[in-house]
Amino acid sequence: MNRTLLTLSAALMAMGGSALAASPCPPGFAQLQNSDTCVRISGRVRAETIVGSSRSRTSDSVTSHASGRIQMDVRKQTEYGPLRAVIAVDGIGR
Repeated sequence: MNRTLLTLSAALMAMGGSALAASPCPPGFAQLQNSDTCVRISGRVRAETIVGSSRSRTSDSVTSHASGRIQMDVRKQTEYGPLRAVIAVDGIGR
């Protein structure tokens, strides 16, 4: 039983290691199906609210801001060397 489990574990590790080594993509990228093109989609969102008050309630203020960014990074190895395309879109709301 232990010998079978050990053999099965070793086979699974060997298969997993070869699958990882075969990928041409850097860490954080996904390989497109049936292609050697690598893609990473990333982004961020930031929101803030500032509440200000004074001694008089009539002059209290609330201000809020939001911003975001989405970025797509595409990489492909060509016969002329590496090709990289980056598209980034920023948005700001007030």
